Amino acid sequence: MFKLCLVLIFGLIWSTRADISDPYLLKTQSLPSDLNFMPSLSNGHLGYTVFGDAIFMNGVYNGATGNSKRARIPNWINVRTEICDRFGCLSNDQANDISYEMNLHDGYFRYRTSYTSIGITLEQRTYPHRYYNRALVYEVLAIRHNTATLTNSPKYLKLSQEPGKASDAFDFVVINNGSDAADDYRQVRGRTKVLELKKFQPELQEIHVIFSESLEQPRHVMWPTGQPELRHRVIISIDRQESVALKEMKDVLRLNDVALLQTHTDAWHEFWDKSFSIEIIGNALELSRIVNAGIFYLASSLPAPNSNQPNEPYYGLSPTGLARGNLEADYEGHNFWDTEIWMLPVVTQFGYDYAKLLLDYRYKHLEGARYNANATGYKGARFPWESAYTGTEVTNPCCPEVAQQEIHISPDISFALQKLFAQSNDYKWLCERAWPIAAEVAEFLVSRASCEEQNCHFRHVMGPDEDHANIDDNVYTNAVAKIALDFAAWTGGKCDSNKNNTELYAKWRQLKDRLVILHDVDLDYHPQHLGYQLNAIVKQADTILLGYPLQFDTSSTHLNDLHYYANVTRESGPAMTWSMFAANYLATEEDWRAHNYFARGYQSYVRPEFKVWSETPIGYEGSANFLTGIGGFLQALIFGYGGLNFARVDDKLQLQLVSPKMPLNVDQVKVKFIQFADSKCTWSFQFEKLHHDIVVVHRINTLSCSRATIAHNWAAISLLHSK
Repeated sequence: MFKLCLVLIFGLIWSTRADISDPYLLKTQSLPSDLNFMPSLSNGHLGYTVFGDAIFMNGVYNGATGNSKRARIPNWINVRTEICDRFGCLSNDQANDISYEMNLHDGYFRYRTSYTSIGITLEQRTYPHRYYNRALVYEVLAIRHNTATLTNSPKYLKLSQEPGKASDAFDFVVINNGSDAADDYRQVRGRTKVLELKKFQPELQEIHVIFSESLEQPRHVMWPTGQPELRHRVIISIDRQESVALKEMKDVLRLNDVALLQTHTDAWHEFWDKSFSIEIIGNALELSRIVNAGIFYLASSLPAPNSNQPNEPYYGLSPTGLARGNLEADYEGHNFWDTEIWMLPVVTQFGYDYAKLLLDYRYKHLEGARYNANATGYKGARFPWESAYTGTEVTNPCCPEVAQQEIHISPDISFALQKLFAQSNDYKWLCERAWPIAAEVAEFLVSRASCEEQNCHFRHVMGPDEDHANIDDNVYTNAVAKIALDFAAWTGGKCDSNKNNTELYAKWRQLKDRLVILHDVDLDYHPQHLGYQLNAIVKQADTILLGYPLQFDTSSTHLNDLHYYANVTRESGPAMTWSMFAANYLATEEDWRAHNYFARGYQSYVRPEFKVWSETPIGYEGSANFLTGIGGFLQALIFGYGGLNFARVDDKLQLQLVSPKMPLNVDQVKVKFIQFADSKCTWSFQFEKLHHDIVVVHRINTLSCSRATIAHNWAAISLLHSK
């Protein structure tokens, strides 16, 4: 049973005009100077960067412990086509027009070369298929226009593979060279070279690669003079099981070119139309494209719920996604707190299944977290700072102090569990998945804490600000631990079949109550940690996270935190830092400060051609396709400007909407869809004119759900459960 509670509050703001240009199409005639910032294309099973030298597969890593990284497969789908005759091949220097296009709505990359002097256009397209997700597709279309020069010289297309150097992660063996005969495909088997940790990975990983045709040597596809156009395609399928890869290849080749592309675009349209999209109305086309690109790059690293063959277990969403991961700059494809704190709040809006997929990775690797706790002298489950295939610690050997001290990742995961439950109202999931994790994390926190008299501490830790190591009582760590301990005790009361565990829950609550939260009474702000020196520079958002997302302290003290830490945060800090300043200022009486931070959080981090994010501002070295920054940016838009929050307040689950604010030059934001419990809602926040001849308007939030339609300026909708 549940009750609906509604409260209304009004506000005023200014309006702007809408822009009708296509916000899903990214076109350019020049490539990024750094090709790391080409689009990353993935489908949750396979991923690659356009024109890059690597394909990566979900869950396939090579290397022991801290040397584990995504196992690089040569990029055999990186195919280049040239138009040739017996005298040679045309070069790009002879082209009159070259354009490149990332179609976010349809999910493919296309580039077009026009040779006006001879009346020929060449179009090349590449994509990892969204439905047939073991398949990677390359298509080429050559067109002769009416102005084409007709000669007796036969023309042909020359297809060449450019996969990059041999892989150092796999030993590959050719199983079958293949031929032009039906169903006689080139087949390669690869085995990784090094186990991550034998206790949890007894065998090397094996993959099977099937090629629709061999391109070991360039292939010539004849193009008769009288034929106006010529199409050709190359398919690669990859899976752990040979039978799955073979079936995928056969199923794909049963479809003609048009039908194959259509099934791919249909799957992407279903995501945009039925799962999640954000429409921005106003004079903000660039912002719209950055928003859509961010959603695309996040979603494409996740498998679609529906696929031709059952999806494999998912091995986590790393900071640079599935298309990258064998470089240190890619964080080797490892999973961090980035998943739960920065990306999951947005991914949850794609649908509960997507969110559960990410948290199931933690559940399925709970044994690895227990092992990690025991190996470091503690109880319960200590999730590693970096994890990959086995769920054990794989932090780079360069930085042992990070693995030893960033203990906040474990309560971060508990915090994320509570946020998903607060939105989904899924008691079955709560008890089967969330409770086992929350209980083990609480036990770890109790064993890790140091208590004296009435106070408890976490000593020798590192908070999100990695510039300060080996500190005591990092305020973020202690705050998120308090939330995790409270959630574990509450969840135990709902899920634990052992009714004699009241003393255990009391122990968790006692630690929660006794953990120190530092507060400087004179300056009325939270020092980041014990002994923090005023004006000491910090790397990134840390203490300010006590407001959003933790909702731990939203008092005037928190506003002072924002004032202070804004002046001591590194200029070169990661993108999500400024998005968090924006999200937090939007919840204060100084919301006007948010606009600058919101713009700062993306304008210096997004490369213009294909809206690919960097971890650091332009001019600094940093990771490419930085999904963590995308997550922070989209949170600032949805939860900051939109004023949306999901919370558990005692036994109530709440969807909370406060009076929205609008980004500069934006009239309205429409979101399809936001879910709450079993309701699916379209949501918009906007300006609405009070009078025809003036621009002063209401701030309006409109929530239209499958259960009800609510138009309001402020709402807190609470579900009160009886179990």
